Amino acid sequence: MNKLFLHIVIISSVVTSWLFIAGCEEPIPTPTGTALPQIGDTSYVEKNTWTGIFNKPRTIIYGLDQLLYVTDTENNRIVMLNQAGQILSVSKPIRKPISIAQDLKLDLLVGAETIEPTTGDTIGVLLRIKLVAASHNLNNAQIDTVWKEPARPKRRFVGIGIILNNEYLVVRDGPDNSSIVDPDARVLRFKYRPNATTKKDSFITPLGELQSGAGSSITNINHPTGIATFPNSGDFIVTQNSDGVQYSAIWMAFTKNQDFEGWLPKFDPTIVDQRSIEFISPNRFRSAAGVSIDRIRRDIFVIDALLDSVAKFNNRGKFKVESFGKKTPGITLNHPGGAAIAENTLYVCDTQNDRIVLYRLSTDN
Repeated sequence: MNKLFLHIVIISSVVTSWLFIAGCEEPIPTPTGTALPQIGDTSYVEKNTWTGIFNKPRTIIYGLDQLLYVTDTENNRIVMLNQAGQILSVSKPIRKPISIAQDLKLDLLVGAETIEPTTGDTIGVLLRIKLVAASHNLNNAQIDTVWKEPARPKRRFVGIGIILNNEYLVVRDGPDNSSIVDPDARVLRFKYRPNATTKKDSFITPLGELQSGAGSSITNINHPTGIATFPNSGDFIVTQNSDGVQYSAIWMAFTKNQDFEGWLPKFDPTIVDQRSIEFISPNRFRSAAGVSIDRIRRDIFVIDALLDSVAKFNNRGKFKVESFGKKTPGITLNHPGGAAIAENTLYVCDTQNDRIVLYRLSTDN
């Protein structure tokens, strides 16, 4: 049996047993969701709303351990929940967490802020929460600093995505892309490779396949906001607001052959046969705040903070009619952030409304 699969199965069994014994630390408030009118044959129906807990939640993920993790940004913490909405564990204080991912070892990676002691500046920081060593108790978990850049205090790590070979990608943003050598907007590549001395992850390189700065190319990134990776793959989608760019969601596919190894656009508008693909329609989004990928169906969900909408695409880049937004009857999203998909339920961070909203397809109910 594959060692990684065996490791995940064992950890998942331990987590399940622990959840059964420990129960919840804090009950979720009474559901407030209401059914939406069905539009067409299939539509998303609001099933539940988790309120009274979060303050500007920015991102949510569904982990390999079958638990949900929320960056409760203005409450300065990470919250672990099960799918019933029970709070199982809360982290030690983490200043302004805005991005999160769970690696293949089931530890958490978090983009947040810290105070740099040498300068007193508030800077961006990439953290590793050693969740497994703490028996899946966030409050007891050791938190290590993986990466920070004190010389560039305005940079923030706005997205994290896990790829193959114990590697992960971190999306960095900041106000200054004037430097050709080291602009703020980059995708950085890391590897989980602790040695006996430092026990720290290793920075590999910034990806050269994406061009920092405004422009009309499919690979221009100006102010990125998030990233999602496809399971068992090197492919990823990075989102950004639309400040000076035509494409707010960029799909990059990992390619390896005898002539090339790296990332290329999945769809390229310079190729005539691909111009009609809906995923790369220019200026489709106003401000793509995050992206999530269904691990089973490989559907893609892009969250637009300014349009208060969720755009859904299949794995061939076709727009799906069950997408929804503020023009959909009953939808009241206000500057949503990230989203997660767990067993046919879509969880959306309704950031400005301080809540998580749960949706299911009408055909799944």
